[in-house]
Amino acid sequence: MSFLLQRGGSNRPLEVQRWQYFLRKQGNAATGAVDGQFGLKTETATKAFQAVQNIPQTGALDQVTLSAAVRLGYIDRPSDYYDDKEGANFPARPANLQSPTNAARNGALGCFLFNQQPIRPDAEAIHILGSCDGALTDWEQSQIVDVAIPQPIFAANFHGTIRCHRLVVPHLQRLFARWEELDLLHLLVTFDGGFVPRYMRGESPGPEAQPTRRSDQVETLSNHAFGSAFDIDAGDNPFKQQPALCPLRGSVRELVTPANELGFYWGGHFASRLDGMHFEFADFSHL
Repeated sequence: MSFLLQRGGSNRPLEVQRWQYFLRKQGNAATGAVDGQFGLKTETATKAFQAVQNIPQTGALDQVTLSAAVRLGYIDRPSDYYDDKEGANFPARPANLQSPTNAARNGALGCFLFNQQPIRPDAEAIHILGSCDGALTDWEQSQIVDVAIPQPIFAANFHGTIRCHRLVVPHLQRLFARWEELDLLHLLVTFDGGFVPRYMRGESPGPEAQPTRRSDQVETLSNHAFGSAFDIDAGDNPFKQQPALCPLRGSVRELVTPANELGFYWGGHFASRLDGMHFEFADFSHL
């Protein structure tokens, strides 16, 4: 059996996201957000798709509409697709990858000097200066770039680029290409940031101005400060809470195993401080 969807139906939210993503790829912006909610906009966009395909305009992803969509590349998943993905133990923690140590990230991505101003965007924000060895007067300007992501992504707050470390660029490009190849880009509901110079949440020394420090001497900087991490679907994967399960809206769990295979570690596998929105590059041996 297939996943069939309709307004007011007993729908799997991730399958609704996948259908909304497909409609958006067909150029139907009237679909609205890829949000897992089969509401009036999705129903209207489905009717528009049916009109173009010259099939009955039911507004539902019924069997006739599914067949038309499959002819255009939509994947007809079996109704037992999520049976082995629904628990909190999915996906398994990778055996050969871990979150990088502070020494490892400084060695691979570069040590920088930083301080904190008394007035700052948030409590954890830092101001990055030059490199620790003095070779770079502006570490951020030299090491952080905007990388274009060419895949069609309709996540809220995503504008086609991710700000990251220059050495992470090819790995990030391969990751999004792989997610597209596996038909997983519908899982991106919101994009919530790449490079952000800051401490880990809750780890700033205090609200007052802080003196200049070296990044290789501070364990509690975020990997976002090194440009090696990004966040997605934050609203459905709050910090320190169990990440959204499959097939609920905003679950990123299907993204994790292919990310691991390309050297990215998932915050939902942190031993403490669960962070289901968070992905970070960790395989520095391939930089």
